Amino acid sequence: MTASHPDEGARPPDGPPRGGAALRDAGSPYLRQHADDPVQWRAWGPEPFREARDRDLPVLVSIGYAACHWCHVLQHESFQDPEVAAWLNQRFVAVKVDREEHPDVDATYMAALQALRGQGGWPLTVVTDGRGRPFFAGTYFPPDDRPGMPSFRRALGAVSDAWHERRAQVLEDAGRLHDHLVAGMEAPPGSRAVALPEGDAPEPHDADAAERARITSEALAVCRARFDREHGGLNGAPKFPPHGLLRWWSLSGEAEARAWRDRTLDALAYGGIADPLAGGIARYAVDAAWRVPHFEKMLSDNVQLLPRFAEAGRDGGTGAGFDAARRIVGWLEAEMRLPDGLYATALDADSRDADGRLVEGAFYAWTASEFDAVVRAEVGHDAVPFARDAYGVGEVGPFEGRNVLRRALAPEALAERYGGGVDAARARLERVRAALAGARDGRPRPARDDKALLGLHGMAVHGLARAGRLAREPDWTARAGELARTALHAFRSPDGAWMRRRYGDRLGVPARLDDHAHLALGLLELHRADGDPAWLGAAVRQVARIRAEFRDEADGGYLSAPDDPNDPLPLRPRSLLDAAVPSDTAAAAEAVHAVARLVGDAEAAREARAAVRPLSVLARRHPDAAASALCARTVASGPPRELVITGPDEAGGAALHAVAAARPLDAWTVVRLPDPSDPELPDGPWRRAAGGADRGGTVRGRAAAWV
Repeated sequence: MTASHPDEGARPPDGPPRGGAALRDAGSPYLRQHADDPVQWRAWGPEPFREARDRDLPVLVSIGYAACHWCHVLQHESFQDPEVAAWLNQRFVAVKVDREEHPDVDATYMAALQALRGQGGWPLTVVTDGRGRPFFAGTYFPPDDRPGMPSFRRALGAVSDAWHERRAQVLEDAGRLHDHLVAGMEAPPGSRAVALPEGDAPEPHDADAAERARITSEALAVCRARFDREHGGLNGAPKFPPHGLLRWWSLSGEAEARAWRDRTLDALAYGGIADPLAGGIARYAVDAAWRVPHFEKMLSDNVQLLPRFAEAGRDGGTGAGFDAARRIVGWLEAEMRLPDGLYATALDADSRDADGRLVEGAFYAWTASEFDAVVRAEVGHDAVPFARDAYGVGEVGPFEGRNVLRRALAPEALAERYGGGVDAARARLERVRAALAGARDGRPRPARDDKALLGLHGMAVHGLARAGRLAREPDWTARAGELARTALHAFRSPDGAWMRRRYGDRLGVPARLDDHAHLALGLLELHRADGDPAWLGAAVRQVARIRAEFRDEADGGYLSAPDDPNDPLPLRPRSLLDAAVPSDTAAAAEAVHAVARLVGDAEAAREARAAVRPLSVLARRHPDAAASALCARTVASGPPRELVITGPDEAGGAALHAVAAARPLDAWTVVRLPDPSDPELPDGPWRRAAGGADRGGTVRGRAAAWV
């Protein structure tokens, strides 16, 4: 049966604001970008789904983020076309979603896309029934038919026709896909436990160790087969920094894995994906050699790479190391810091070119003549060959004929080629860099997504604190403490509720599992770095919230979103696999386990190990998808190990703590105890380690370290 439609251009029924009125005052810069579209957008919530049921229409859910290039392209080609918009308004109820505000929505519908098409990406275009159950999903669609790719209007027209003419089949498909999504979030494919060899039943710890050893061996074999020995990272393109694997390669203790880490980090630091003028690393490269980035820069990528560079620098395995970490910290402070001390979420890939057009990479790319002119005018004619060699500039560059600058030659190589010594080469290179950066700053800058997200700030605290302690950079540690103090207050509503997003002085969206998990992990790492006992108490409270609000009592593990009866999502999602950020489940399990050891809660420790075990088993075949679970399991393995440093700073406590802070100690419970009577410190078994100290925490008047 074909339902009747309102006339073309007819006024929609009264209801909640839509279009510009719905998005213009949103707390998401991405939604604000769409406020002037002729599409009658609604923000995510129950109202558009009620309207869809009332009007007997399907729901178009369009998901993206502010720095997404192809999201901008789809907007310009289709959403800003009055004819296409009028057609959409007639046939669909349209909902616009910022994936960073609502990662649970994004993860659910991305899983639908992957189930239907075996691919992922943004913009994510999904059509659901009035209950939010998806039955169609795609990514970018062009304005006109292309070989192998229907136009936006043709694709959505077929969906609309099916809705009105084959409704029973559509709803049956939606039900089957919904069941598939629910099953996949309960246990991802391939996550059954590994069978142990037959024989005498081993002790529980030995059994876990045997299984873990087998998983590690098989996951390393997959990495060995897929590792790009020439360029680092995993084979193929486009190429993303493998965040979880970089961490696991560090934690594994395997020399071969650390060599993979070091090769990848060097390739990132010296490739076009890293900005050599202002720092910061782009989201991904379109090629296997990391030469041409997709130019957006994300806070999430950089705060994950920061501690990896510091770890490699401490190990002495890479030429990038601490220098690459400094470049990231410099970029964070210069380009991402907001007036309130928090960090923005992303820089856009697109900016205006000389003709005023919004173009990908316009801010970053150079023609050879543009490059030469700046160097000639600011440094000197004879500096042009030096500068070209330093930044890998040719007459025809790899990005649409333009050059993407990179650190092509180190100062040592430049000194050998041009003479004058290494110090002179460094000084000359800095003059060239400053000249190019100054000229580039005169171009129209990419837009910045100025919303701040709680979970990303937990990751930033963690990255700054870990990098600061391993690199012995006290300013980074101090910045991590400042950021933690700000975040602990800035993301709380007046009634004390934790919120995920802050935009200016406006809060919105209840905090999710990843927000609490990453904040807890950041606070624990910060205590390792500066020894302030207040961070331990704050971390314990975050984990208590995780266990009270996000634990799945029926099936174990953790659910990503809080229980909200008004949320129109058709299921309560669970984030199991790594994406741009670690799996919610893996991050929560690691935080819960760390705090469980701190306070001596054996039940919570077992709960955390059980939650992550199926994912670490999945990593036998897909270590890139479950690397964070491998990390969580590696850190939690073995018997508890504790290091307690007692005694005030003046008795040597700070000096002892600094020695410990410069070491990874990933699987250890580390407690700095200046004053044993401090009420901020949670109770736990670690207190027994300091049983020989006097009431002031000293032994014969001096601080002590207790193992």
